[in-house]
Amino acid sequence: MSKKFSVKQLKSPDQVFKAMLTFVNYLRNNVKVYLMFSAVIVVVTLAYVLINHFANVRQDKAMTTFYQLSKGIREQNSTDPSVNIGIIESKLKELGSSRAGVEARYMLAELYYETSQWDKAIDNYGYVLKNSKGLIKELSYMGIAYSFEAKGDIQGALDNFKHLSQIKVGAYKAISMLGVARCYKKLGDSIKAASAYEYVIKMYPDTDYAKMAAVSKVEL
Repeated sequence: MSKKFSVKQLKSPDQVFKAMLTFVNYLRNNVKVYLMFSAVIVVVTLAYVLINHFANVRQDKAMTTFYQLSKGIREQNSTDPSVNIGIIESKLKELGSSRAGVEARYMLAELYYETSQWDKAIDNYGYVLKNSKGLIKELSYMGIAYSFEAKGDIQGALDNFKHLSQIKVGAYKAISMLGVARCYKKLGDSIKAASAYEYVIKMYPDTDYAKMAAVSKVEL
């Protein structure tokens, strides 16, 4: 609610004075409301500023840690994945769930996959899936699908290949559909496997994916 002076009131000094008194009385009677409202605005603004400030500080710190991590890996120049795994794991707590932390988890998942530690690869790919979006998330779906397949959990692999095939087109779609077909074949469902291979052949003609699908379909 607000108080405004009318044109008639402004023409007369008495009316102006009276209007001013009315306005002052209004403020006096509603001063608690105005003070509470003002306090809320101040608190919300301060909270927003502080949250953004600390978020930026954490992000900057995480990126610095990630840079140090990458530098450490380069300096080690080791061909032994376990060395790089140790370097990354030592920094995970500092990185937290920041973007740098998510990227480090993806690197770790790839190293675990390379060393056939399927369960650890799946755990780290899963972490990336929950805390990221975009390309790195899609790559993690692919990684987790291959990890499930490698450890012998064909249904788990199938579920992830199917999910990726539903959200992507192009090369990702072709690769994921080849994975779907391969999993159906391993599960003994040759009809669904053939259908998936046929999809790749039809949708990606004259590509290596189509050639692979054609060969695999014949082998069913």
